[in-house]
Amino acid sequence: MLLKGKLSDVEKVSIVLDLLFAGFETTSGLLSLLVYFLAKSSQALQNLKDEHRALRRKKKEGEPLNWEDYKQMEFTMMVINETLRCGNLVKFVLREAIKDVDFKGYHISAGWKILPIISSMHLDPSLHENPSEFNPWRWTDPATSKKVTPFGGGLRMCPGSELAKLEAAFFLHHLVLNYRYGKVFKSYIFGSPTIISCDLELNKFVLQKEGKLFQSSYPKPIRDILGKHSLMIVSDVERHKKLRRIEVGLINKFSSTSNFLGDIDKLCISLMESWRGNQLILFSKQAKQFSFNLILMNLLDMQPGEPLGLQLLEDFLTFMKGFVSIPINLPWTPYAKAVKARTRISSTLKQILNEWKNRKDMQVQNGQQKGDPFDEILVKEDLISDVEKVSILLDLLLAGYETTSGLLSLLVYFLAQSPQALQTLKDEHLAIRKKKKKGEPLNWEDYKQMEFTTMVINETLRCGNLVKFVHREAIKDVKFKGYHIPAGWKVLPILSAVHLEPSLHENPSEFNPWRWTDPATSHKVVPFGGGSRLCPGSELGKLEASFFLHYLLLNYRWTMKEEEYPMLYPYMDFPKGLLIALETETKNVN
Repeated sequence: MLLKGKLSDVEKVSIVLDLLFAGFETTSGLLSLLVYFLAKSSQALQNLKDEHRALRRKKKEGEPLNWEDYKQMEFTMMVINETLRCGNLVKFVLREAIKDVDFKGYHISAGWKILPIISSMHLDPSLHENPSEFNPWRWTDPATSKKVTPFGGGLRMCPGSELAKLEAAFFLHHLVLNYRYGKVFKSYIFGSPTIISCDLELNKFVLQKEGKLFQSSYPKPIRDILGKHSLMIVSDVERHKKLRRIEVGLINKFSSTSNFLGDIDKLCISLMESWRGNQLILFSKQAKQFSFNLILMNLLDMQPGEPLGLQLLEDFLTFMKGFVSIPINLPWTPYAKAVKARTRISSTLKQILNEWKNRKDMQVQNGQQKGDPFDEILVKEDLISDVEKVSILLDLLLAGYETTSGLLSLLVYFLAQSPQALQTLKDEHLAIRKKKKKGEPLNWEDYKQMEFTTMVINETLRCGNLVKFVHREAIKDVKFKGYHIPAGWKVLPILSAVHLEPSLHENPSEFNPWRWTDPATSHKVVPFGGGSRLCPGSELGKLEASFFLHYLLLNYRWTMKEEEYPMLYPYMDFPKGLLIALETETKNVN
């Protein structure tokens, strides 16, 4: 056809290149995603095996598959379609309006670029029930196919999409009949050969052998936006130890100050008072602002509402939107805006550092030197540069903000659906409050008594999975439990897969805080990573969440006003903002 067509040689070559590219990228990506999702869905895998065994029983030994066999692969097609919906091989397409366009009240000017985000439609809770769940059975409903466009549409719909499905179906037939695969498998993602691990033992092994067999290895866009001095990025063992020691020391210093718990207590009460008279609030936004105010008070000694703090918050929100977005460095993209926001944040933090130094110098000159918790770590620390000091502050801002705000939103989300856990939690906090004088703030002894609260928080972290996976790289050839990982290969320990593994947790998708009465549960959950890279502020986040819950439970009841699910954007968030209806608690004590 190409030889007879009235096309130039350049056009013929381009057509062949198009087909090579589309065939390679579509089929290879689809096969990897199929293996990934089926490894975590034992029921779907078993159904798939049953279908292909039934097909094979009808055929002679060694007889190849044919079109009639393909037509009978009904569940296989449901698995492939669901994989395309969840995996989103094509995230978006680029278009441009050639005329002024008016549609459903929207006006698009001629010449404007348009990015239809296909993946957002596939994970929209208003279109798909439990959209983040891999569920091939949703395709029994014919309406599902009208809400999924994995290969685009219209005149530019991928011409080889059906061919890729056929190839994948044949591949699955021979794979499920000839091999068993499970929690550990090879893939090729982020531009590198990669080991995907959903195995608890291997994940713990990788995390514990940091610096000996594995090192941190995040994709270049994340390295570029965080900076080479970020604790998350640094791979040199000794340098990482030094920076981590400083971060842990700083956390310990400010959390041991006399007013630390009092500041958290006051901020919680202030937030509860600000909600008086409000029947509806977007909780996710409130949690983010509360968490940022907490970290500003603790880390930077700033009070909520200070102009410099408000500017930091605005820049930080811009930074978070582009933190792990598509790395297109054009002025209007979230990534480019995040890079600029990081520069502004660094400049602000450097200004704060200089003010601390100047204040300390003045105190020394006047003989009024005070025990500021930041002195020994950031002002007198001569072993690190100012750039590294700024990076440490940014690390703590990022970790404190993301951990606490995400945890608070998930707590409100899960408790709204678990009345028994909510009532037990209320009873615990009412008992604590009854022992205290009116208006008396919480203290460390109160926190130690919050046993069920700790179980609720741990279960929320298990179900909510704030950290889905981490990036590592093998620095030597590694052998573990029969697996061989070549030096230079990337390794992705999937923490969330372990938390939702039926062989480790009974009814893993059920929110059940009582499972934490079994001490063994804590050995099967790693919400903040592990080893030398364990999040240094994880326990601090739990304490802040406990204090917050105390005042929320004693002051309000709440219900969710819209159907909502936590989703990856790509960090955890609630797409509709977690709208809740508040009702003042009438059984409050004190």
